[in-house]
Amino acid sequence: MDIKLAPRPQNEERRVVAVKRTGVIDGEQNDNFAIFCEVAKALTGWEYVAFSLFDENFQCKISTTNGTDNDKGERNQFNVCSYVLLSPEPTLIHDFSKDEKWHNHPALKEEDHFLGYAGFPVINKDNYALGSFCLMNRSPSSLNRKQIDLLKGLATRIAHQIDIQTEQKETTADSVQKVLKIFNSQAKSSSFDDLNAFLSLCLGKIISHNDFLKLSSLKLANYDSKKEMALSAKGIALQKKMKLQTKVMKRSIIKAEDRPAFLDDLLGEL
Repeated sequence: MDIKLAPRPQNEERRVVAVKRTGVIDGEQNDNFAIFCEVAKALTGWEYVAFSLFDENFQCKISTTNGTDNDKGERNQFNVCSYVLLSPEPTLIHDFSKDEKWHNHPALKEEDHFLGYAGFPVINKDNYALGSFCLMNRSPSSLNRKQIDLLKGLATRIAHQIDIQTEQKETTADSVQKVLKIFNSQAKSSSFDDLNAFLSLCLGKIISHNDFLKLSSLKLANYDSKKEMALSAKGIALQKKMKLQTKVMKRSIIKAEDRPAFLDDLLGEL
């Protein structure tokens, strides 16, 4: 049998670029998204839930409720979740065996197979369908309107979390580049060892005597009144210019161990 590829969204090339920008595929981030799968399973009572991203060739499972995290499947004509990317609305199938499009699906010939299906597109802020949030049940099953709305909300939250992670990753990379440029310009040093020693001193960490001597020669460090290694006036000025002062960071990523407190907030928002 000649197996064809599943249809691709019209913006496929740009969509794939957006997926790769996230850095989530092969990033071992299943714990970051497990809570959404657990909540969906609890809300519906369905047996299987999975969040996947799709690169140009594969459906890449990020987090699942059955331990198949990180599995990959080809985006061929029988990959039902691939079709979820084609519409902003959920794909709902009460019974695969009686569905006009899917009643001949090869999986139905297996002894252990699913019949009920619900797939929700995970669409980011730039309107790219990055992946799917799918549920399956062994018996014919349908969701009620409230469950559909709640699952849409979960898919939206997944997309929002991915957007936050992507922005943080790119902001961090941009910040590192700026820090390197400023250090090279102000300290007149292109040595990563010098930069590492300076950053360590900024964090209050102990540095080696040789590193301290090198920073002293760059006029970035000296001994304070207690005869302890410290930033010099020039070092402090550079620290400020590099915007390395300590700030309180707000946690944005939800992991499975945060479930009790997060669950109440999430359901309240949904």
